[in-house]
Amino acid sequence: MTNPYRPPQSDASFDLSHQAVRKRVSRPATALLIMASIHAVLVTIHLVSAGFVYYQQLGSGISLIATGTAAAQLVSMIVISIGAAKLGFLESYRMARIGSILACVPLLTPFVWLGIPFGIWALRLLRDPEVRGAFKDQSMPDELDGN
Repeated sequence: MTNPYRPPQSDASFDLSHQAVRKRVSRPATALLIMASIHAVLVTIHLVSAGFVYYQQLGSGISLIATGTAAAQLVSMIVISIGAAKLGFLESYRMARIGSILACVPLLTPFVWLGIPFGIWALRLLRDPEVRGAFKDQSMPDELDGN
């Protein structure tokens, strides 16, 4: 028989495991966020300077391939940054996974190759059932896993 006047017990084990998961994912999330932010600033500087050169010289000496690659990198840096933030706060499994996958694409990763190990690290952590269960959106479909 239970006492109906007893205050409800909090689930301290859940709080401790949630904090432990946040601590595990904080390092790769922070690394991806910092690298993507710095690289996004550098790519933005490149795009702005290319725009000035194009405006002043009307297209001579500017490479459209380099500008297109820089634009794609800027978009991917924004997505990687959002995914890293979602990973660090355990908010959106799908966005964290998309950001981690983009960090593994050689031309789109921060600093061309440096983001790949951190993207792989984040993907390995995302495969852990304990980490996956800690996300707020636990209704994640299994088709992204390939299971």
